[in-house]
Amino acid sequence: MKTISRLFRSGLLSTLLFISFLGHAQTDSVIVTGRIRHLSARLYRESPTVLVSRNNILQASRELVRPAPLAVDGTFRVSLPLIYPQEEMYFNYGRISTAFLAAPGTLTIDLDADSLFTAAVPFRFGGVNAQVNGQFARYKAFEASFPDKPDGKKLTTQIASLSSERAFEVLARAYQAPFAAFSRKEKAFPLVVRWITSSNRYNAAAFLYDKATYEAEKIPVSLTDSLRPANDNILTAARASAMNRFASYATQRVMTESTNSRANGLTVRALSILLERYGKNLTADERLRLSDYALANSAKASDLKFFDGLVKRSPDTLQRLVNYETLILRSIRQFDSLAVNYIAAYWLASSLPGLTLNFAELLYDYGRPQVKDPTLAQSLDELYRLEVKDSIRIRVAIETLKKAGNTASSLEISPGIFVTKSSSAPGFSLFDQVVNANRGKVIYLLFFSPTDETGRQAAIDAQRLRTTYSSRDFALVYLPLPGTDQSLWPEIASRYNLAGDHLLLTDNQLLDAVERLRSDDDLSGTVINRTGKIVKRNAPLPGAFEEVRKLIDKNL
Repeated sequence: MKTISRLFRSGLLSTLLFISFLGHAQTDSVIVTGRIRHLSARLYRESPTVLVSRNNILQASRELVRPAPLAVDGTFRVSLPLIYPQEEMYFNYGRISTAFLAAPGTLTIDLDADSLFTAAVPFRFGGVNAQVNGQFARYKAFEASFPDKPDGKKLTTQIASLSSERAFEVLARAYQAPFAAFSRKEKAFPLVVRWITSSNRYNAAAFLYDKATYEAEKIPVSLTDSLRPANDNILTAARASAMNRFASYATQRVMTESTNSRANGLTVRALSILLERYGKNLTADERLRLSDYALANSAKASDLKFFDGLVKRSPDTLQRLVNYETLILRSIRQFDSLAVNYIAAYWLASSLPGLTLNFAELLYDYGRPQVKDPTLAQSLDELYRLEVKDSIRIRVAIETLKKAGNTASSLEISPGIFVTKSSSAPGFSLFDQVVNANRGKVIYLLFFSPTDETGRQAAIDAQRLRTTYSSRDFALVYLPLPGTDQSLWPEIASRYNLAGDHLLLTDNQLLDAVERLRSDDDLSGTVINRTGKIVKRNAPLPGAFEEVRKLIDKNL
């Protein structure tokens, strides 16, 4: 009963949080409707769903997708939230796709199944931004055949010895060239000009940020308005990507400048307040000392041992918070307030996917009030909601695993997610147990780190392999690197519905498995044939889908 009560309170809290988010964000929305005319039964069976997706400025690598099932007459309808007044979105049906510009209201997209793969522009737009989207579709068809599209290698050579100002001019002109040619052929609507010019400018900005990051160069402040214009009301994929690149560049600059500065860390007051608020098992005397340090904002060198001891009681929590505060403090010294807001929101958003629910909630509650820009705050809220939306199901999974104690053998903690672990068995024994349980199948084993974004993405990509093959012929095994928080990977696996066998090993047990895998890196794939023999070490990663599929097919 206590467990049920805790889960009910957790669910109620999540519901209240979600309601409060909706009330706070006050986002507009666009309704996307349309019809695929002359839809055949065969085409419907192949692709019964339309996908409409949008961007988030804090996470360029992640498209937020809304599926819209097709009715029997080919019609569809889906509603998406808007954070910016104008947002670039994407329509996908089978192998057909297009970008369009959304704004509050209703937007229609019609297609004819008879000409889907023959017409240069198979889309007919209506409603909001109808003429703009129609002309943009014609421009993309023109751009596809334009002979002098920007070439990354050539551009790298062209700007190698140029100043940042001159390099940006060259890049912007190169990215704008296809549209300049199109504009000579067809007069563009003002909003089309703004949309395409904005995307081209951000593509140039992303290129320049990459160059500056790679070469550890500082971009002059005089370029800020060109690279990150204030009051920009259009959100595009290019903008999200450029801003993510800016965050990487800014983080590097902050770290570079800090090595040359005496003011590297937090103030005594800031550190004392963090420790008093988030430190574990503090005594009344320790709280009093921290209060005195915060008031005086000073401490002696001999007091460092006291601070260090408190940090060690909860290293994960406090180290992240200290890193966050230090990043913001150093960023304030180098960038304007809008840039600092972006860095703060981006750091929080990029940290959330690799955290447990409790830790994500703590970090979000701590950092969210420091993001003052409304659109960035709403963008962060959106990503946070996605991370915690299934909190009840995730907590049930973790509770199931916790009840199993120190040993679990193919324990299903969430639909399709099976965990094997044992605190007493040798690592090679557990490894063999999972392999033997899947005898008769080809196994793809992914070895990765749950705390690394690339590793988590590879784990998500691996689901495509699992859905491609029958469970009678193929098995997917996850082997995550162990961490200080043993519930981290089971939480992430439950959050993203990563079906398969999950082998949870301790540091010592992992040595046995690594000896078998002989992997070159902390992220690697291994293919094991139907008899349990390893046939390919350091196999292609799941993102290289076709390469992995050839290996699996060869052993089926």
